[in-house]
Amino acid sequence: MTTPAMPDLKTPVALTHCSSEKISRHEMLRWVNTTVQGEYTKIEQLCSGVAYCQMMELLFPQSVGVKKIKVNAKLEHEFLHNLKLFQMAFTRINYEKSVPIERLIKGRFQDNFEFLQWFKKFYDVHAECKENLKVPVLQKQTQRTTKPFRKEPAEEIATFTPPTANSTQINADEKSTPLTLQKLQETRSKLTKETALLLNERNFYYKKLIEVEKILKQFTDHDELCERILAILYAGDNDAQDNGNNASGCESAEL
Repeated sequence: MTTPAMPDLKTPVALTHCSSEKISRHEMLRWVNTTVQGEYTKIEQLCSGVAYCQMMELLFPQSVGVKKIKVNAKLEHEFLHNLKLFQMAFTRINYEKSVPIERLIKGRFQDNFEFLQWFKKFYDVHAECKENLKVPVLQKQTQRTTKPFRKEPAEEIATFTPPTANSTQINADEKSTPLTLQKLQETRSKLTKETALLLNERNFYYKKLIEVEKILKQFTDHDELCERILAILYAGDNDAQDNGNNASGCESAEL
């Protein structure tokens, strides 16, 4: 569904050293956390793009799409996804602004702080005449899907199922206080999130290994280097231990 254009946008906001207000990083973080009800502790954390998407959605509802935001973004490709949504929102409201995505996702302080200064001015200008701004409710991705990449049919790795409520269910007959039960449930929820993140990273690097393997297979004929690399990729645990004592004296790294 296409979001209707908004013809009443104000004049483009320019940020220069002369016009920018002297606002410290702590004040800027306090403003962001107050606006989106967040818990950011560093300017660099804004590289995830989540806060920017929230504030844009707050100013211009449906310009981003709350369900599309990767709330628990931890990896660079997830930051890229959120910031592209943010950039698309400017297009949808007919506002010419190029978001420095490639610099922001690197998580450097200066790049993120400079852009945040500009966005605060943009936010203040367009929030002036709006009342009862409500922060969009983001769905907590406690049970994130762990399939950012399509698995190879013939080389599909074993699927690991994150712990669920049934697998960690507490026996009702045990003598546990409500406080203890609450702590256990919080621990279970935390472990579930961490497991999902680890699975996501595992699949991310597994995909890279598959691509490397495909390229190497094209150059295996009479190529000793490619054959040696493929031998490492196909080696089992015992082979990896034997290769750890090779002539170079380097220990094999366990993934």
